[in-house]
Amino acid sequence: MARTKHVLMVLGSYDQSAHEGIARYARQHGWHLNVSILKDFQLPEHWQGDGIITSLNSSRQLEDFVLNANVPTVDLSIWREDIDLPRVAADNAAIGRLGAMHFIELGHKNCAWFGLASNPASRARFKAYHDCLQEVGIDCMRLDTVRPQDAAYMTERLLALPKPCAIYTKSDYDSAWVSNLCYDAGLKVPDDVAILGADDNSLICNSQSVSLSSVRYDLSKIGFEGAKMLDQLMKGDALKQRLVLIPPTGITIRQSTDAIAVLDPFIRQVLLYLRENFRKSIGTKDLAEHFRVSRRHLESKFRENMSSSIREYLIGLRLNEAKAQLQFTDEPVETIAALTGFCHAPHFSSTFKKHFGISPTNYRKQT
Repeated sequence: MARTKHVLMVLGSYDQSAHEGIARYARQHGWHLNVSILKDFQLPEHWQGDGIITSLNSSRQLEDFVLNANVPTVDLSIWREDIDLPRVAADNAAIGRLGAMHFIELGHKNCAWFGLASNPASRARFKAYHDCLQEVGIDCMRLDTVRPQDAAYMTERLLALPKPCAIYTKSDYDSAWVSNLCYDAGLKVPDDVAILGADDNSLICNSQSVSLSSVRYDLSKIGFEGAKMLDQLMKGDALKQRLVLIPPTGITIRQSTDAIAVLDPFIRQVLLYLRENFRKSIGTKDLAEHFRVSRRHLESKFRENMSSSIREYLIGLRLNEAKAQLQFTDEPVETIAALTGFCHAPHFSSTFKKHFGISPTNYRKQT
């Protein structure tokens, strides 16, 4: 009978969902999972075991403990990329890009970023968000470079922003803070300021006066995959990848971004029509006929307001819906293609792979 593996879980930045993923893998494989330091963060002086699963942060004490333990270790964060450890972490660049795409689809031209604190995750998200906006000609205003925790100063910054404005924050905690400042300043969310966070913490997002939209990413899967990687190391197996990034699973849209930001009333009507009808087989010709305008006029006005063609915008809507269907339903690919406005499954699959670098089937397996 195989000896029980003794694994220490020591998360510098504790998250219950990550813990659940680790615990699930531990149960499935008969580990003894030591979580004794959760209540009182005192690192064990004479611990002996087979492996460590951690999330390093700025703690030198935790760093020294992990590096001196001389056992296989997996890190669930990117805080200490300067330390050469195998890692499973959130794909922060993808999280940043997803926020930018959400605001672009809503027609926002004034976009900003805010984080109460700066760390490697927030910097990676900001860079991808900034770069994605810049690709379509939108400048990103950064609100957290000076006195981000000064409420009075930040209120002045919020009031001075061009309206309507969309703010992406590093986390739901940051979104709630910005939302409270907007409320106190008399700014309407989402009409004046749209707010998007990350983590999809329902306890935070649903307890605000205006519920908060948030990017979802699977911390439970990060914990599970981290434990799986550690198991490989403890068995002496070589890793195919020392860095595994888990992509976000989508956006939970709540009240804080549930408004189209386009000022042109005609294009607002076009966007509303597209959002209601993208599952049908429609194109630019059909839209022009529906709104009784020339195709050329429609395409010109749309690109002027949305920085994309109607076709590109439609494909984005359809692919976002398809991703949700792949993640949260068991519908076959052929059915999803039909439900999301694609003419047939091969066209859907090729378009999906072109945009995301992975087939719909493999995307479903990953998520």
